[in-house]
Order: sequence, then C-alpha cells, then structure tokens
Amino acid sequence: MLSKNFYLICTGCPEGRIDSSRVQNFLLKNGWKRINEIEEADLIMFRTCGLSKDYIDNGLGLIRDINRKKKENAQFIVWGCLPKIDPESLRAVYRGVTFGEDGVDVLDKILDAKKPLAEVTANSVIPAYEFKWSGIKGFILKIRRFIYNRLSITPSPSVFLIKVSTGCLDNCSYCSVRKSRGLLHSKSIEQIVTEFRNGLSKGYRYFGLLGTDVGAYGKDIGHNLVDLLTELTKEKGNYKIGLRNVNPHHLIEMFEQLRPIFATGKIWLLESSAESGSNRILKLMRRRYKLQDFVRCIRSLNKDYPNIYLRTQIMVGFPTETEEDFQKSKRLLRDLRFDSVEVYPFSSLSGLDASTMEGQVQQDDKNSRCRQLFFRPWFQHPYRKLKQMLCSYR
Repeated sequence: MLSKNFYLICTGCPEGRIDSSRVQNFLLKNGWKRINEIEEADLIMFRTCGLSKDYIDNGLGLIRDINRKKKENAQFIVWGCLPKIDPESLRAVYRGVTFGEDGVDVLDKILDAKKPLAEVTANSVIPAYEFKWSGIKGFILKIRRFIYNRLSITPSPSVFLIKVSTGCLDNCSYCSVRKSRGLLHSKSIEQIVTEFRNGLSKGYRYFGLLGTDVGAYGKDIGHNLVDLLTELTKEKGNYKIGLRNVNPHHLIEMFEQLRPIFATGKIWLLESSAESGSNRILKLMRRRYKLQDFVRCIRSLNKDYPNIYLRTQIMVGFPTETEEDFQKSKRLLRDLRFDSVEVYPFSSLSGLDASTMEGQVQQDDKNSRCRQLFFRPWFQHPYRKLKQMLCSYR
C-alpha cells in the first residue's frame, strides 16, 4: 500500500500551473502529503509544457533526471501538454502513465480517490520549475526575475485566480496549444461567480481570469465574456479583475460592449497578444484580425481608460518575416502604450503548419530581433512599468 507521499513539479504557463494546483488540492484532499524530496516520494506528478522546442527538450531532460533519482517502486506520471504535442519524443524517455489536461480525471481511478477530481477547484498557481536557460533567453529571464522579485508587492499568491475556460476557437499556424487543449470548454457563469464570491469572502482585492483564450469565454455555452464580466462587476466591494489571454479578434468584436465594464474601473489588467505589426505576417499566422482594428482598440484604451495596465506579446522570426515586417512591429510598440511586452522567437515544431513554410528565419536574426524589442517598453514608459510590476499574475 502506498504511504501517500507525493512530489509535484510543473512547467509552463499559468493555465498549466493552475491545473497543477488543482491536482495538488485533489491529492491533499485524498490524504496525500506533499514532500520536497523526490527520492522519498511514492508518487511523482510532472505536468509538462510543449509550447516550444526549448521547453520540450528541457522537459525531456528533466524526465531523464527524475528517472535517475526516484526510488524504484515510485509511481511516476507525466501529463499535460507534452504528451499531446510530441508523444514520440516523450516515448523515447518515458513509458509510464500519461494523459493531457482533458484526461486528468483518470486520476480518480488510478489513485482510488475518495474525493473525485470533479469536486476540486484551485485558485492559485504552482510555481513553475525554473530551467537554467542559456543564451539570450536565459539573459532575458534573469532580468525579468530580478525585476519582479525586487519590485512586486502584490505577487501571484495575492491574486485570486479563477480558471474560466480551456481550449480555443482559433487555429493559428504556429501554435501547439490547440493540439493539447482542444476546442473551447467554458465553466458556467454560476460556477465562476461562486468562486469569485469565495475570493471576496476571503478578503482578496485582486482577481485574475485564466484560460487558453479568455476572450472566447462562453461561446460554447451560449454566453460571452461581456456576460460574465457584467455578472462579476455586479458584486459589491473593493476589487479589481484582470483579464489574461484575450485574443485581439474577440477584443475587437466585443470592444463597444466592453466599454461600460472598462468604465467601472474594475478592470486592472488586460492582456491581448498582437503577435506582429505586419498584416501580411498576421495572415500567415492565421490570426483573424487586421492590425488597424487592434490599434484602434488599444489607442482607445490608452486614451479613455489609462488606468488599465496593458500587456501584449510579439513574436519575432515567423517564417518569411522581413526586416520591413519587423520594423512594423517596432513601430507598433513605439506608437502604442503597452505596460508589459513579452517578446519571443518563433519555434519550429513538428506538426505545425508554420514549421513547413518556406522562408524560415535564421536563429541569429531571431535573437537579434528579440534583443531590439525587449528593452523598448522599459525606456518608453518606465514609471508605468514600475507600477505594472506592483500587481501581476503570470
């Protein structure tokens, strides 16, 4: 009989880390004890990321390391995005139980659970395992970590997180997440409101809504993000809501309906990933919006709702990206106010349409473009950047 000690590790995005937090809560409610010594664990749960080749390679290396360290009779389960995105590479180093996020309920049977996973929620994220990245990526991450650790007075544990959905309705040519998360699946508004009230009752002031694409929320159940925010902002109290991963397509579509909600002052953060400043590249990415429509929304947010902190992502080095395309991305960041910008290079993975396109960009050019964009928002809006770090969740 297992002595019910478990070791939990996860990599990747906040959505994956809140999934890991839910698994941790599930284990704790079923009598398991979390320990920090992998060599002593009876159960090892590793939630993996498959977003890029770097994450896949580092995850595979970590699996090899766990196999060397774990005791012989320990049960080792690898789950998450990697089994869905690159099962062949995973099979080369691991032959045990595996499943994606959509199959996590199998833990009820595997572990003979008394408290089923369906009855367990999570409202915080598990800290991500920190790989030792090299090169430009390692340099950037070290700077980010230093700044965040020194300046943040409202770290992630002080933000009450609610996972509102998983999956998306888009089919971007560069994205592996659709393979792991699948189509959109939304929680009911009633369930989200219940979690929200629970956070209010515990004294939380900052809330964050998580999902693969929060902008698509509810479209599978006859609702949308406007409906959800309308219900949440009816609640009385001193609180603010952050919106992560709002696809520009949905932001543009709902912008006029969102204005009254923005005007309440209850929205403190909005993340919407531009990805590129070139309409030509956006079309190749299969992003369903025109840059000028996205710019119109951001300009309005800058002017009419300046207290909303704006985050975006820019990808550099997408296949066929020219210097002219890149300069358009630079101009986008120059002309608009974003308080936080994540810059990352295109990563070629098997099975993605973008990976087979002609005109793949050299890695040196990707690195150079990352360096050029990374520091730009710091020097443009240093005061707002400092303020942004006061309340963040990632």
